[in-house]
Amino acid sequence: MTIPLVAIFLAKPGAEEKLETLFRSVIATTLKEEGCISYQLNRALDQPRRFVWTEEWESRDLLDKHIAAPHITAILAEIPDLVESAEVIPLRKVDGGAA
Repeated sequence: MTIPLVAIFLAKPGAEEKLETLFRSVIATTLKEEGCISYQLNRALDQPRRFVWTEEWESRDLLDKHIAAPHITAILAEIPDLVESAEVIPLRKVDGGAA
């Protein structure tokens, strides 16, 4: 069973561009990771401080491996200075196609 995931980050005022640059810096590496089915960064149309990651992984173990990867732990160390709030929601796919 695959693991979809949604992660929502609200940038601190004035930190939006720096946070976007930081997030973009891990996309190419992550897309090459074992188990990565999809990994997409989105930004809310009506609230540009809100960043939404939509991801899907082949397994929970491979998602955990991703979270522990050096490129992810490096940005996680920088995120607290740039975000007001964060929520990471691992999901269980119920029905339908790719998100």
